[in-house]
Amino acid sequence: MPKHATANDSKLARACQLPSAQLNDMLGSGKDYTPASDPSCALSTVAYHINDMPEMLLKFAVDLVESNMKELYMKSKDGWCREDKEDEMEDELSRYLITFCDNVPVAMVHFQFVEEETMTDRDAEVAYCFEIQVTPGYQRKGIGAYLIGLLESIGKQAAMDKVMLTVFKANTSAIKFYIDQLKYKYDEISPCVCLTRGRASRFDYEILSKDLL
Repeated sequence: MPKHATANDSKLARACQLPSAQLNDMLGSGKDYTPASDPSCALSTVAYHINDMPEMLLKFAVDLVESNMKELYMKSKDGWCREDKEDEMEDELSRYLITFCDNVPVAMVHFQFVEEETMTDRDAEVAYCFEIQVTPGYQRKGIGAYLIGLLESIGKQAAMDKVMLTVFKANTSAIKFYIDQLKYKYDEISPCVCLTRGRASRFDYEILSKDLL
């Protein structure tokens, strides 16, 4: 599981201290996006720290995860518990990218800057994507790829080693999207990579990543 920063002078610690204003500066002109398939859909993304995230946007984010993902969570070993998901999404290190169309939120990324273990004695400093969700009416417009691109840009500017994310094995379309379209790979600590086939089959998720350095 991801670990919080432990050294005040590390790249990770500095990334964890970045204010929302600086994250928004990192987005630059990339924060604006118009899908090629829908030129009338002018989108813009804003970065938030959990401490300055408006309550209505946090509710939007949790509601969207529930509506899009509850069925997959319920089929997983851990199941679905809204209270547990709220606790995770309200963690003190949580950051968000919220995409708006005409001032209405339509998509979100929940991420943190964390340490993650590797197969060596050196942990990786990563931008870990906990959730990326798009409202049904705005899906298949390239918004997911656009948001992941923004997260990768932030990760690079914060000198993180890579972007990482967890995906349910049952979510085959998401796995195909990340690997085929966005060029992610199974991380070295993903069950299918570091365990035998028998042991890996006990897990209902895989871990994907893309190097940033």
